[in-house]
Amino acid sequence: MKWLRRLQPVAFVLGVVLLVGTLVGAGALANNGTQPSAEPKSANPAAPAGTRAGGPITMGTVDSDPPPVTYGLPTVLQSGVVSEVFVKDGQDVKAGDKLYAFDTTILKRDLERANAAVAVQQTKVAEAREGAQQHGKKVDVLKQVVEAAGDKMKSQGDLYNLIKGNLEKNYKAEKIPEGEWPARLGSNADLYKANVDWLVAKNEHAIKGAELAALKAADPQVHVKQAEAGVMQAEAEVDKAQAAIDLCTIKARTAGTVEQVKISPGATIGISTRDPALWLIPAGARVVRAEIEADFAHRVSNELIGREVTIYDNADPKLTYKGVVKRVGGTFLPKRTEGLIPSDTRVLEAVVEVSDPAPAGKPPLRVGQRVRVNLGQ
Repeated sequence: MKWLRRLQPVAFVLGVVLLVGTLVGAGALANNGTQPSAEPKSANPAAPAGTRAGGPITMGTVDSDPPPVTYGLPTVLQSGVVSEVFVKDGQDVKAGDKLYAFDTTILKRDLERANAAVAVQQTKVAEAREGAQQHGKKVDVLKQVVEAAGDKMKSQGDLYNLIKGNLEKNYKAEKIPEGEWPARLGSNADLYKANVDWLVAKNEHAIKGAELAALKAADPQVHVKQAEAGVMQAEAEVDKAQAAIDLCTIKARTAGTVEQVKISPGATIGISTRDPALWLIPAGARVVRAEIEADFAHRVSNELIGREVTIYDNADPKLTYKGVVKRVGGTFLPKRTEGLIPSDTRVLEAVVEVSDPAPAGKPPLRVGQRVRVNLGQ
């Protein structure tokens, strides 16, 4: 047991050494965990050497004013086949210049049908006008018919009265009591027929008179107006069909430079096509859309408007450009993105108009280029 007593001091020393080593190691690990290997990304990038303090340094993107325009399928087509391309990458165009065109074979058939419909309606107009010219003649003819019906009615009435008068004379000559005359008159076939013919003539006269009144009251121009309205409607369809054909020739809506032409004759574009046929970068001013995040919004205000600021190339801060603040946004909106998924980051947007986007001895600022803007300078 003596050897155990001798080992006790050694075991004590080893325990102390292990305890100290454990504490030292834990402290080192704790320090390493609290010190990141790289600096966190700052929403306010460090200012390049030589800049003055006073405002945030923000990231931004060079843009055109107005912004770039994409071109694709016209609204009159669900899908279309490109028949001709008039431009190429880097080509400068003016407003109204042709960019590309779609096949319009089917739409031209629609135009032909619309023109045929116009011809049909014009025929109806001619018929209606002829009918209007004949209206007066019809009135005159019907007047004569009414007069003839009146004469017939009068003649039938006279015949009835003549037969009745002759019968009554005979009854009187034969000394037949007048009380028997009505019965004898009612049973006389000739008088009965004359009476029926008289009533028929009266009805015919009344009917023809009503027809004449209706014909006089009718407006002969109604049918003409209806036919003319049909022509206008058919002509509108012609204009619609022609407009659809015209829209299939895509034209530049503004002057600028064509970029990224992705189509060629024979290519098919549909409503599900995501890539634009081409981009048009408008000519004119270049601006920087500076992105001011919420942490630094308190350092900007409308007092910046009109102030000259410095723009730095994000890849080479030695390249600087001058600009003037034109607008400071008043609303936090999602950051502009080029992809399909919108950004969750909301920023204020300050618009800086670049004084000279292509100064001598420096590469020009290009649309879409990332830069930094010192809003304090």
